[in-house]
This record gives sequence, C-alpha cells and structure tokens, in this order.
Amino acid sequence: MKMPWAFRFRLYPNSEQEERMLRTMEACRRLWNDALAHRKLRWEKLRQSTSYNHQAWVLTAERHADPALAEVYSQAAQDVLRRLDRAFEAFFEGRSRHPRFKKLSSAGSFAYPQAYNGSVKPDVVRRRLFLSKVGNVKAVFHRPLPKDARVKTCTVVREPDGEWYASLVYDEVVPLQDVRTPAMQQQPAGSPVGVDLGLLSLIATSDGEKVEHPKLLRKAEKRLKRLQRSLSRKRKGSNNRSRARHRLASQHARVRRQRADLNHKLSTGLVKSHSLVAFEDLKVRNMVRNRALAKSIHDAGWSQLVRLAEYKASRAGKLVVRVPAAYSTQECSFCGALNKVPLSVRQSECASCGRTLDRDVNAARIVLKRGLAQVGQGMPELKPAETGPLPVPTTGRASQAEEAGTIRDVDRAARQEARRWKPTASVVGGCHGKALGGGGLW
Repeated sequence: MKMPWAFRFRLYPNSEQEERMLRTMEACRRLWNDALAHRKLRWEKLRQSTSYNHQAWVLTAERHADPALAEVYSQAAQDVLRRLDRAFEAFFEGRSRHPRFKKLSSAGSFAYPQAYNGSVKPDVVRRRLFLSKVGNVKAVFHRPLPKDARVKTCTVVREPDGEWYASLVYDEVVPLQDVRTPAMQQQPAGSPVGVDLGLLSLIATSDGEKVEHPKLLRKAEKRLKRLQRSLSRKRKGSNNRSRARHRLASQHARVRRQRADLNHKLSTGLVKSHSLVAFEDLKVRNMVRNRALAKSIHDAGWSQLVRLAEYKASRAGKLVVRVPAAYSTQECSFCGALNKVPLSVRQSECASCGRTLDRDVNAARIVLKRGLAQVGQGMPELKPAETGPLPVPTTGRASQAEEAGTIRDVDRAARQEARRWKPTASVVGGCHGKALGGGGLW
C-alpha cells in the first residue's frame, strides 16, 4: 500500500535561477489563459467540446513556434492542461465555478507531475534541489526525507511576498499487514474528547480546558492599515509601489504563518492525547455573512485546525469526526434540556436540572456525546427518568426545558414519537446516544 507524504522546503535561488522560474511561471499562466480561451472559442463558434488530448496535441505544435513555451519543462506544461481539464470536470459536476482567466501576479506556481523520472532530484547533503530547466537550487531541508521512498510530484510555489517554496510528495510503500483502518483497529490509549470552536475561546474541550483566541489578525491590523495606506499612495507601475506591495505581503504572510503554527500545535496535542476527537461541523461560509463577526471568524482558522487534525489522526491510526453543531450550546449536557440563552451569556443555570453550565465546555461535552454516537460507541441505555427529555427526531434537537416534567409526560411523548417516526439507522438522544447498527444519522 502506498501512503503519500508531503514536505515543504524553502528555496533560495540565485538571480539567474529566479529569472528562469519566473519565466516558467509566466509561461504556464499564459498557457492556462490560451487553453481556456481555446475551449471557449470552440464551444461558442462550433459548439464542440475540447478534450485534454486535443489540447496536448496543439501544445506540441505551439512549443515549436513559441520560444517561451519551449523553455518550460514539457510535463510542467502538460500539467497545466490537465488541471484545466479537471477544473472543467468539476464545473460540469457542479462542484465549482466556471474556470477563470488568471491575471498577471507576483505569486504563482508550476508543477513537475512525474518527479521520479529525474526531473527533480533532492540532495540533502549538498542542500540542493535539482529542477529540470532551472538547475540546482539552494534549499533548506528542515525535515528528513523518507528512506526507501521515491518522490512523486514537486510543486514550485512563489508566495506573494516573493519567497520560493518546493512541495515534494513522496509515495512510501507500507506492508498491507501493518495497515489498520479506523473501523478495524482497536482504539489506542487516550480518552475521547469533544472540541467546541469559538471566538472568545478558540477551542474548549470536554475536559474543561480552554485556549484563548490569539486574535493574530487584530493585533497586526494597525500595521497592516498603515502599510495598505502607504501602498495606495504609490504610483502604479513604480518601483516604490512594488516595494510597498512586498512589505504588505510580508506582513500578511507573517500572520498566516503564526496562525498555521498555532493550529499545528493544537492539532498535534489533540491527536497525541486522545483516541477520538470530535469537532463541530461548522458552516463557515454561511457564518462569515455576518459582517460583525466575519473578520474574527476568518482570523480563527477553524477549518484549517480541523483539516490538520484529520490528516494527523489518519497517520496516527486515530479518529477525527465532525458532528452537527445545531443547538450544541443550548442543550444541557447533564439532562438534555434545551435552554434558550442569548449568546452574550457565557454561564447559565439549566432550567430543568438546576446545574450551572459553562457555555463552551457544555457545548464541547455535547459534541463529544454526538461524536461517540456517530462512531457507534454510544453511552449505555438508561431509563427515561435518567435520560431526561427525548429529542425531536426530525431535527435532533432536545425538547424544551419546561417539557421535562414527570416520567409520565416523557413516556407519553415517547409513545407519540414512536408512532410517527421509525428510525432506520440510529437515534441520538439529547444527553446520551444510542447507535443501532453502528450508524450515525442525525
């Protein structure tokens, strides 16, 4: 079995090598625009679709006529056409928008799709990375490369602040008998944990731990505004504007690296300490429509944190699940009652059981219970008097706190719901989850 490993290294090209990479990047951008225009023209004029093979045949002829394309490594140019073809496939399947033309920019990338054929040769001893059509570029290998594994692809990226990076993807062959899928393997040592994502506390765990939101963008906002005003005053096309743009891009890159460093540390700590990590499945795209909170939500980097935790858990043989976040901050983690408390109230008293609830920690415990039910590890079955109010099956929401009266009321409500609704996979309660057949339907 092959497992991919990605490594990103900083490049320090000399002036000649940087000029070659810039020309390659610009040629790939022009090739994308020309290929996109070619597809649009054939469809608008002839109503004919264009395939990758057809454009690859045209590219072969164009390389003989265009010196700029001739300087580009052949497979790097073919990779541009493949990416355009995949972009159209995603558009026709409804997964993305229509491909757009790429404007001239200081940032960009180009790829070597078959780096194992000798087009890319990393040399850790000499600290050099050989790139075909570019030469031996000085590189910083801050991590050891995997032994007995071949490099699969290499992507050379230029960031907006002018820094160059190379992303190497290795295929490591792992014996099948040593591979254990999450569904088959036994859970390793470490208790499961639920994680609530927020703005006051970046994360709050079901164990009661909280990490304060660092607000990296807010702290750098004063300097960013000053640099942006300085850029706006510069004349377009001047060297002063180019230097001002570089300073602004460097400050944005610094904030991005700080956020990535924090999320790497948080995700590594969660995966190492727990066998199961349950996150809220937040719809960030919808949440940022709130103009009052959009900047803080983007600054939090929730999606990046969850994404990092997922790939680290898959490598460590552990589980990361996403559960619905609806009413997780209002549902009581002890009795399952629903307390309609405004967002400004961080601690409240449950109207049903009278317990004092911390809004973030209580939500993390609800997330954990939903995560356990989703992976088929629900809590043991209890009597109605112990479980509290039952959920409304169509929404997965707990009933109102004032409805949590006597056991007779709960039994009558349960019988009514049982007549109207028959579960097909699983039932998740307001307080405890009960999985039927290992499913996770909400």
